[in-house]
Amino acid sequence: MASFPPDGRTLVTSTGESGSLRFWDIGDPRSPRELPSPFRSDPLTNGMFSPDDRSLAAVHRTDRTVWLIDVGDLRRPAKVMRLRASGSWLYALAFSTDGRRLAAGAADGKILLWDVSGPAAPAVLTGPANPVPAVAFGPHGNTLATGGNDYTIRLWDTGLDRVAARICDSAYPLITRAEWARYFPAVDFTPPCPAT
Repeated sequence: MASFPPDGRTLVTSTGESGSLRFWDIGDPRSPRELPSPFRSDPLTNGMFSPDDRSLAAVHRTDRTVWLIDVGDLRRPAKVMRLRASGSWLYALAFSTDGRRLAAGAADGKILLWDVSGPAAPAVLTGPANPVPAVAFGPHGNTLATGGNDYTIRLWDTGLDRVAARICDSAYPLITRAEWARYFPAVDFTPPCPAT
């Protein structure tokens, strides 16, 4: 696995099951130079740079989580946040174009989608019957493409407001105040699809 940040002067590589993250200065492509890394002995793989060059996401092979690493100063990269995952082996990682979301395809057929501003649990997208080894955001960051070992390509709308509006547009009939009181008596009447 190899990843370039947008500046094109650095390369991160990982060697799968047995290796870990290695950083390279490739300012002179004919003479790449390995940079010191505090992660040589950590079981981190699948490193992916964020669009702003300041973060690197990497899969921790042992506990099957994702670490966000501050790489603003490559001489002193530091782990800053662990993102919880589903417990399944994680394959590809992809940042959205604005760097605010991170997606991962998992061996259990799930697609995980994190908001990287906090350590909350990821949104979990389901549908593929087999592992999902490929994920990529579209150029505007609102569409996530996934490729599964079930020979499917899926496109996911990642805009929660748009998805909720589409669901509400097709929801009929809307829940009434009486139905709400019957099924949710302990909760104030706040239907997810308000009447227009």
